[in-house]
Amino acid sequence: MATKKPFVKIQCQECKRVNYFTHKSKKMAEEKLGLNKFCKWCRRHTLHKEGKK
Repeated sequence: MATKKPFVKIQCQECKRVNYFTHKSKKMAEEKLGLNKFCKWCRRHTLHKEGKK
């Protein structure tokens, strides 16, 4: 049976709000994911990192 990809929450590092949800590849499972995304509360592009589960 196929295993599912890990599901992660992505939160803004400025205001600490959870804005995005995504799946992460199994190869990157050890390290935290960090992306530049648009935060609608900060109203600008900020660094978003993987939050706690």
